[in-house]
Amino acid sequence: MSTAAVLAARCEHCRFRRDDPRVTEERVPGLTSFGSAYGASIAASALCEVHDCWVSPRDTCERFSPREN
Repeated sequence: MSTAAVLAARCEHCRFRRDDPRVTEERVPGLTSFGSAYGASIAASALCEVHDCWVSPRDTCERFSPREN
């Protein structure tokens, strides 16, 4: 796979990545009680609907599927 293809297939471009804070707060009740610690510890990570875990924007996996525009 080319370098360009690998960069394009990162989690930050995947349709399974849920980076909307409202969705995150619905999926992880009580998370907002951490306040600024939430922002500092989670940073740019988001929930992955496939793996049900936190993923970083530059993570990759074989289940990648590009977001629809």
